[in-house]
Amino acid sequence: MEEVFDPCTGVRKRFDVSRAYKAQKYIAKNAVLEDRFNQIRIVVGLDVSYPNWRFSSWGIGVAVALAYPSMKILDCIAAVARVCVPYIPGLLAFREMAVLAPALARLQRRISVDLIVVDGHGIAHPRKAGIATHVGVVFDKPSIGVAKKKLYGEYREERDELYIVDDKQRPIAGVLGEGSKRIFVSPGHRVSLTTSIRLIKSMLRRGKLPEPTRIADKITKDLKKRITSGPPGREVHYIRCSGNRIPDIFS
Repeated sequence: MEEVFDPCTGVRKRFDVSRAYKAQKYIAKNAVLEDRFNQIRIVVGLDVSYPNWRFSSWGIGVAVALAYPSMKILDCIAAVARVCVPYIPGLLAFREMAVLAPALARLQRRISVDLIVVDGHGIAHPRKAGIATHVGVVFDKPSIGVAKKKLYGEYREERDELYIVDDKQRPIAGVLGEGSKRIFVSPGHRVSLTTSIRLIKSMLRRGKLPEPTRIADKITKDLKKRITSGPPGREVHYIRCSGNRIPDIFS
C-alpha cells in the first residue's frame, strides 16, 4: 500500500504538555468569574465531531446562533479542518480550538454574539481552564461550559442543590439532572456560577442538554454522516447552514 504523508505527524511530536499546562494557568488567571455582560439576545452553541476519514485527522466544528430566550435558530457555520494536537485528558481545548475558533470567528462576522455555550467544561477543570474558559478568554465573550461527564472535583450538596467543588471546597460547577441525564455546568468567562446555572436551566427544552449545545451536537453528527468523500482540498473549509436546514454537501 502506498504510504500517505500525514502533515500532522510533526505537530504531534512537537506538542509540549508542560507548555500547554502553563498556557492553561495563564488563561485561568485571565478568566473573569463574575457577571460582565449586558442583555443576552443571541446565544451561540459550540460542538465538535470527528469524521472517520482515512490517513488524516480532521474535525468538524459547529457554531450555531440562537435567539434568546426563544431558542430559534438564526445562523450556523461549520468549519472543517485538520486537528493535529493529540487527545490528552485535560488538554482537549488545544485540540478542538482548531475547528471551533474558525467557526466562531466566521459566525461573528455575520451576527452579534452575547453568550457562548460550549460542549465541555469551564472552570470545573484541574487547572480551571476547560474548553469554555479557553473560548471565553480568547474571544473575550461570556461563556459557559456544559459537560456530560465530571472531569475534576468532588460532589457536595448545599440547600438541596448539588455542586462540584475543588480541592479547597469552592463550588466550581452545578449539577443538573440525575443519573445518566446529569450535566455539569461551569462558568467559562465573564459569567458567575450562579448565573451560569440559571441561564442553562432556562435553555433546557428536550433531552438533557441545553438547546445551544444539543442543536450544535445534532448538526456535527449529521455532517459527519453526510460528508463521506474525504477532506476538502484546503486547510479550512466552511459550511453555512441557516434555519433548520443542514446542507447535504460542502458549499
